[in-house]
Amino acid sequence: MTDLHHPDIDTLIEFPCDFELKAMGRHCEEFIDLVFNITQKHVPDASRENIRLNESKGSKFVSVKIKFYATHINQIHGIYGDLNEHPDVLMTL
Repeated sequence: MTDLHHPDIDTLIEFPCDFELKAMGRHCEEFIDLVFNITQKHVPDASRENIRLNESKGSKFVSVKIKFYATHINQIHGIYGDLNEHPDVLMTL
């Protein structure tokens, strides 16, 4: 098993750093909560104050951006992995 905390893992991101992720799904409060809760699972000090929303033209969909302080790559991999496995998440960036 690979130790994702190991400093020799190849990444273009220098840690620690501010990181912003984006997830898209149907526009509802539950989706916003989903993105926040998954992020907070991997970054306990993530704040709802760091969430920005962008609704689609017809307000049917929303992109949720959340910025947080990442200390290692496995936080990012964990968040994206959990988001991409959830059926309500249509896309992540």
